[in-house]
Amino acid sequence: MDGKTDLARIARVIRDSKAGIVGLQEIGNKAMAKELGRLTKMPFVFGASKESDAQYGDAILCRFPFTYVGNESIPSASSSRYQAMAVDVDVSALFGKGASVRFVNTHFDWLKTIGSQEARLAACEVIERAFFDGYQGPAILAGDLNAVPKSAPLQRLAKLDWFYTDLGAPRFTIGQPKHDRQIDYLLVRPKARWTIHGMRVLDEPIASDHLPIVTTLALRQR
Repeated sequence: MDGKTDLARIARVIRDSKAGIVGLQEIGNKAMAKELGRLTKMPFVFGASKESDAQYGDAILCRFPFTYVGNESIPSASSSRYQAMAVDVDVSALFGKGASVRFVNTHFDWLKTIGSQEARLAACEVIERAFFDGYQGPAILAGDLNAVPKSAPLQRLAKLDWFYTDLGAPRFTIGQPKHDRQIDYLLVRPKARWTIHGMRVLDEPIASDHLPIVTTLALRQR
């Protein structure tokens, strides 16, 4: 927000958060994702929005062993292109032998037009078809959904069994000059498999125009 591109600053925010799995949106290209992985000492995977590693997209950083699932284009009615990406993360070191979760990272279309409103709703269905056709295990969905709580996209995700709670406090992630609304989320499913121990929005107003959400989760045994 001070007009400087500073990957070391972003990496510091990530390291200080002590997050085990990180979903990043609006990454400039694969080289930027790789550098953030180097600076944080976390393995990474990049999901291109324009089918080219030289173009922008999203990225996942992860301290745990993971397997790449895929990267899928999602609907957009703006001039931007968006996608959703997924990895399967081995969390057996935390939750016991065989424990694994599917982590999906995405960025929804942003305009207020009817077309973009419909694109956000359609993106929910694309994610379902792309990453959950036949997969019934525990999952996490992280991303910039460009939608406030209780909006139509969040209601659609709830119907698809995604669960979100703010734990009783507003989680404002964007707005200038003052952060006044939430459009960034971390959701889980199925609800019965998860305990949400905590959630915080980091006070990092300069490093990015969005404030990062850090959620502490525990995977329940069946």
